[in-house]
Amino acid sequence: MRSGKKKLVTFMIIPHSEKSIYSISLSYSFLKALKYIAAASAFSLVAAGIYFFASYSELKAKNEELSSKVQRYAEVQARLNYYEEKTKSMEQKVKEMEMLDASLRQLLKDDPFLKDKLNKTSSRSLPSELASRSGVDREAALERLEDLELKLEERERSMKELISAIEQRILRLAATPSIWPVQGSITSHFGYRRSPFGKSMEFHDGIDIAAPYGSEVRAAADGRVIFSGYKSGYGYMVEINHGYGHVTAYGHLSKILVREGQYVKKGQTIGRVGSSGRSTGPHVHYMVKVNGSLVDPDEYLD
Repeated sequence: MRSGKKKLVTFMIIPHSEKSIYSISLSYSFLKALKYIAAASAFSLVAAGIYFFASYSELKAKNEELSSKVQRYAEVQARLNYYEEKTKSMEQKVKEMEMLDASLRQLLKDDPFLKDKLNKTSSRSLPSELASRSGVDREAALERLEDLELKLEERERSMKELISAIEQRILRLAATPSIWPVQGSITSHFGYRRSPFGKSMEFHDGIDIAAPYGSEVRAAADGRVIFSGYKSGYGYMVEINHGYGHVTAYGHLSKILVREGQYVKKGQTIGRVGSSGRSTGPHVHYMVKVNGSLVDPDEYLD
């Protein structure tokens, strides 16, 4: 049985020089196989290109995401560093407030009216540092800020307490008789004395301050007028309740310039020097009561 001839394809290479012509013959089956190999190679190259492009796109996206995370981390780190500096600044302010608090309490510690209010001290202390520079300890930072917040609230309460105590002290000082009701000289002191109307001894319940007739008589402290009128023995008289148990009285006036219920300030003119009532000459009979008991007015004169 005769076998068929193979179909061949001849490729000839003809150089421009006088060299020999080259030829090569390839069978159709080989060329067909070569075509499939070329197609497979092209497909592989396309697939590899697609895979490379996809991998590149994914890598680029991950790189952009990583860059964004790095940027956000840097921003967070910068913010944390800022908050750390602010926290240190606030802690310094708290320490300064504590020093001021302690100084004010020391100044007011001998005030008998404020003693019970000013003996409170704080035992809370602030934590030391937020974190090492290698990383921020968020739990420690949060704890530190919470402690700082509590410390600030505690200082605020303490300062409000001190302000209230100082305001009370100011009000009490304003309500405490401390100035001369009239410019003059004391002619008769507080206590037992020989009566100017006889030789018998009598208790003198105030001090007599001699001054020219018509001189201004001033309130020794802030308060409210509780009596304004004529009283037997004392003549024209004004009584003022200053609060905190203090009451002052001004007798033998020639003229009264305030009315009952009126609020007066320290140093305000309330009347004029006179000699009304049981008197031997122009003067002011000045009395001071503390919690209802007569005391020596001389102790309340500056």
